[in-house]
Amino acid sequence: MITKIVERLKQGAIQNVAAYGQKKNLLEPPYVIVKPETDPVGRGRAFRIIVHMIPGQNVFLEDYVYNDLSILLSDFSTNSRHGNRNMLLSEQEITDIIISNDDGTISMERVFLMPSLLF
Repeated sequence: MITKIVERLKQGAIQNVAAYGQKKNLLEPPYVIVKPETDPVGRGRAFRIIVHMIPGQNVFLEDYVYNDLSILLSDFSTNSRHGNRNMLLSEQEITDIIISNDDGTISMERVFLMPSLLF
C-alpha cells in the first residue's frame, strides 16, 4: 500500500515523494515522506504523511497539508499487492508547523487510516 500512496502523491503538486527510510538525504525541498505506523487503537494501519518545505513557505505548507492531501488521499481506494481492496480515511490528526528539522526545513504531518483487521 505504501507504494500506491507514494505513486498517488506524485500526481499532486509535489513530485518529490519517498517512503520512510528511503532517499530522504537525496530529496530537496519541497518533499513528502510516507511513514507507515501501527494505529494506536488497533483499527488498522496508519500512514503518516510528512511534508517538508523551505522556511517562509508556511502558507503553501498549510494549503498542501489541508487541501492537497485531502484531494489526493481522502477516500483513496486501490488494490494492495496481494489483491485486497484498501481505502484510506482522513484522520483529524494534523500537527502544527514543525521548525526543528535537521535539514533546515519546516514541516507538517497528517495521518490517514487504512481500516483493516491484522492477523
